[in-house]
Amino acid sequence: MKNIRLYTLLALLMMAGGAMQAQVRFDWQWGYGSMGDDYPYCIIKTPDGYLAGGNIDNDGGFSVECEHTGQRNGWIIKLNEAGELVDQSCVEMNTISQISQSKTNPNHFYLIGTDFVGDEANTCIVKIDEQFNVLWKRVIGNPAYTSWYPPRVTATSDGGCVGGHTVAWNGGDISHHYGSWDAWIFKLDSLGNLQWEVTLGTEDNELVSNIKEMEDGSYTVLINGDPQQYGSLYSCNQYPTIVFGVVAKLDAEGNLLDNRCYGGYTQDDSFADFIVLEDGYLYVGCAASDDGDLGGAGYHLGYNQGLPHHGRSHDAWLLKTDFDGNVVWSKCYGGTLNDAAYKVFQNDDGGFTITGWSESRDGDVQSALQLYENPDGSWGAPKPWIFRTDAKGYLLWERVMGADVASAQEYADAVQVSDKEFVFLCQDALYPPPYPYGDINCPNVVVGSQDNYWVFHLTDIYDYDGIEEQEGWSGDGVGVYPNPSKDLVRICGVEAEEVWLYNALGQVVKSVRNSNEVSLAGLPQGVYLLRIADADGNIYTNKITIQ
Repeated sequence: MKNIRLYTLLALLMMAGGAMQAQVRFDWQWGYGSMGDDYPYCIIKTPDGYLAGGNIDNDGGFSVECEHTGQRNGWIIKLNEAGELVDQSCVEMNTISQISQSKTNPNHFYLIGTDFVGDEANTCIVKIDEQFNVLWKRVIGNPAYTSWYPPRVTATSDGGCVGGHTVAWNGGDISHHYGSWDAWIFKLDSLGNLQWEVTLGTEDNELVSNIKEMEDGSYTVLINGDPQQYGSLYSCNQYPTIVFGVVAKLDAEGNLLDNRCYGGYTQDDSFADFIVLEDGYLYVGCAASDDGDLGGAGYHLGYNQGLPHHGRSHDAWLLKTDFDGNVVWSKCYGGTLNDAAYKVFQNDDGGFTITGWSESRDGDVQSALQLYENPDGSWGAPKPWIFRTDAKGYLLWERVMGADVASAQEYADAVQVSDKEFVFLCQDALYPPPYPYGDINCPNVVVGSQDNYWVFHLTDIYDYDGIEEQEGWSGDGVGVYPNPSKDLVRICGVEAEEVWLYNALGQVVKSVRNSNEVSLAGLPQGVYLLRIADADGNIYTNKITIQ
């Protein structure tokens, strides 16, 4: 009976096969900024639209109507639900790197960035109301030294905020410095008074990448670095040149409860964001390792600028742990150039949508081939990237966005509007009409403006309700991606113990054990059958097309 079913499916291979393609729709997009180079950093959702921030060039012009100081200014803009500019403010700070809405007053917002004290840039926090009136401004740190790393802030349940900045000194408000760069964490009340501060660091580098308040009033801090023996953090290991994703836990008063390091043993790996799940945590970032916590994660070996002596390129990295910090699964996504995950959102089906950027045009990043190719074969340019996985981290689809040439569109931030809706904030030189220019189709760009804010609304229109009825997917939601493919497919929705690939004659042309990746190298174009067995003996079949 099994053979009859198998050969019936093989006969169907002679029919034209469908492909599981990422289906996304651009609902609206706009360009904003000055006539010079502008740098967006952050965006948040508000009840009636969005707030976005960054900085603008001192030239002004284009959509800048607020009074700027003649030097680079922090710039915050209010957009309505359709992305149209309705208000703006030139804030007296060098840049705005993050915005957080007050947890006790939804009409108040915390801005964090850098500001000048003499010739040096320091941590600056500004509290504003919904009309962009400044309620108070606080510059903290050590005014004698500079830190250009972007600081982070999140509003707290008591009406204040907690922030973090990467520093290389003590003095002023900073009580300790352990060596090189340290992670400095501070707590302000609703009036801007400093309640406590703590330095998390060792003799090596530790850089702050994120901080969030937990439901119990404690704090989780993401740090990228390599904690060594001397300092306030517990040491990771004996390798002094490797960067780890460090998760530090603080109590409500800023006392260190614990810290743990994740990554490989030979390459640099780091975290950018995390979310709390029902059964643990999910961390996202980038990695260049294939050992340690990344053993078997599927790292795509590549090199910066395609040159081995420039060091390994990094993949986007997802790591799930339980509440005790034990690794549940670890997976990489990307190609042979640099790829990174910056934000993660959980979907209604328990899966995840990840936003970040990609330079690749191979491996998992097949959508970039539909957007552009470098005819000279040179390395890529970073473009905003979105991909979705199931609850176990198996890739479902991905989409690179931007111009249809190998120019950079820099990812800044993204926010989830609903389960399938996202708004991106990016930087690009938004050339004037005629349009479209790849995905870029802003109706309001002024001729002569340079790098501006590019903000767009994206909807995932893939029919997940009908996913089991689509070709390339089994009745149990098990599938393969990309399909069609040229060089490799990945199995989604099940841990594969053994995989067989059949041609149209029913011959096994390839078999793989204990891997969810199947190389298609050397196989001729055509339609094939993929037969998948899991550890419990369940069998799944999928039709794939090799281009």
